[in-house]
Amino acid sequence: MNRIDRLTAIILLLQGGKRTASEIARRFEVSRRTVFRDIEALGEMGVPVVAEAGTNGGYSLMPGYSLTPLQLTARETLLLRLALSSVTQLADTPFKQERESLLAKIQVLIPAQHHQDTEQLLQSVQLDVPQRKYATPFIEQLLDSTRAEQWLSVSYRSERGTSRQTILPRRLYSAGGFWYCEAYSQERREQRTYRVDRFTSVSIIQAPEQRSAPLSPQLPYGHPSHPEVRIRLTARGILVMERDPHLGDMIQPLDEDNGLLCFRCPPTEYNWLARTLLSLGPDAEILAPDTLRNLVRQMAQEITNRYTPQ
Repeated sequence: MNRIDRLTAIILLLQGGKRTASEIARRFEVSRRTVFRDIEALGEMGVPVVAEAGTNGGYSLMPGYSLTPLQLTARETLLLRLALSSVTQLADTPFKQERESLLAKIQVLIPAQHHQDTEQLLQSVQLDVPQRKYATPFIEQLLDSTRAEQWLSVSYRSERGTSRQTILPRRLYSAGGFWYCEAYSQERREQRTYRVDRFTSVSIIQAPEQRSAPLSPQLPYGHPSHPEVRIRLTARGILVMERDPHLGDMIQPLDEDNGLLCFRCPPTEYNWLARTLLSLGPDAEILAPDTLRNLVRQMAQEITNRYTPQ
């Protein structure tokens, strides 16, 4: 990013509210000294930047000041189109009508000279989203309830069958081509992750009068209160687990051919983890904890029994 583009971006950033020099430096990956020079340059250009010293200080713009709408550069156009195209690759997405109207507006915003270049670039670069066939009829309601902090009564289909639960949705995200909803479950007394396409009914209800547990977030991976998981991986095991969005960055090299996957996670994740490790076969060896080793041994024995001649 050249300096002119960065100065413009700083003005747009400050239109959203006060920012410290450190925040601006992190956002644009420059030093604080560079930020100070940029702020000084904006002042010389007549941009009314207000500097406040002290603990709660920072930079802001005088009330009422804003830039007129700016044309998009070729790279900005590509990024915007690329982001939108990756969303449309999902089997089901919220706000379909709004997505189409946004695409139409983007076409108007794009300078005429960038249209052909953008289309050519989109043919040569793509964000890979796995193709899935499913429907998420309740995704917009889940989004609205997350924003409004509304409790929901849901019917959910899992590997154990269909259950009725009372949940408070907190976040929706997409991974691996599927939509997921993180929510606090009143019945399970913990925060859980649900696949959105597995909801079979969703309805808004009043907040429970007596909550079975404080609505505190589930302790994250890596929290010292969780047991430590240690798994030895072969070279093939490393290649497979490096693609995992949660565990891929936790692999440490042991020697030229082996690696160590080391992390902490709640025991409620062991069922999922055991199935993942079974799929690796001889390319993964659990060193700790014994609870996980025993669970994998039990699952492996069940598989062996299934194929043992009677």
